[in-house]
Amino acid sequence: MSKINCMKRILSLLSLVIFTQISAQNTSIQVLPSGHIIAKAKIDGKEGNFIFDTGGGINLFFNHFAKDLKQKSTYNFFTGYRATGERIDIPLFENEEVEFAGKKFIKVPYSTFDMKIDGIDGLISLQMFHDTDFIIDYSKKEIVLTDFSKEYITKSFDIQLTTNADKSTDIITYISLNDKYSVQVLLDSGAGNDSFWLSDKLISILKMDKSKLELSEKKSEFDEKFVTKFYKGSINSISNKFVTLKNPKVIFVEGLIYEGKTSINWFGNKIGISLKNKKMYILD
Repeated sequence: MSKINCMKRILSLLSLVIFTQISAQNTSIQVLPSGHIIAKAKIDGKEGNFIFDTGGGINLFFNHFAKDLKQKSTYNFFTGYRATGERIDIPLFENEEVEFAGKKFIKVPYSTFDMKIDGIDGLISLQMFHDTDFIIDYSKKEIVLTDFSKEYITKSFDIQLTTNADKSTDIITYISLNDKYSVQVLLDSGAGNDSFWLSDKLISILKMDKSKLELSEKKSEFDEKFVTKFYKGSINSISNKFVTLKNPKVIFVEGLIYEGKTSINWFGNKIGISLKNKKMYILD
């Protein structure tokens, strides 16, 4: 390669780095011992603390926070299903503006619910990030808004989007169980760290003895009449093309509407997500 071509390549890479740094916007996050990510955002000018939840589907604000927002009532509604199969009917609103990591997102759908968690005002979901790539950096404890280029990121894998009438968005990918069974799983930062839920239908597929699994039951936070059974155990491995976990503890969930649902921290300390590219990037 000539010196001129080499210089052109260096300048090209340098301009890419400069562009990324200039265009990047970031916000500090708090990572709880459970692995849940807490980030600040301004909702129509009102600041709050929110769980950053890639499995949340739609922004959800608790009533104590939403009572000060401009829109007080609505005849619109949203019907969704929790991972456990529980049906949720919730009111549907729209924010004029959500400011997150220094960027303003306009006309963002949201819902409300009467729930109280100390220090938390609701959930921020993926819905508003269709045209905005971002990085979750667990080590530096920050979320960075950016624009990914496929040319210089070597570790990436495909994700699939699930949407509902442009009101909710979740992400899914394929993983391997015991190096043999390929299943699609919801990627859920709202589950905290090292959470691995699998459909109870997979118990027999994996040739496990259901009677030897640890059984527990849990009432829904939304409706105490809705009770789900959980079967806890271990499998040989969970993996994708870059990461392998040996003998992970898993929970088989009765009525799970996905083949599986996992946290995202196991992919790495620094993870990038691009809905428009339908890619997740392992950056560290």
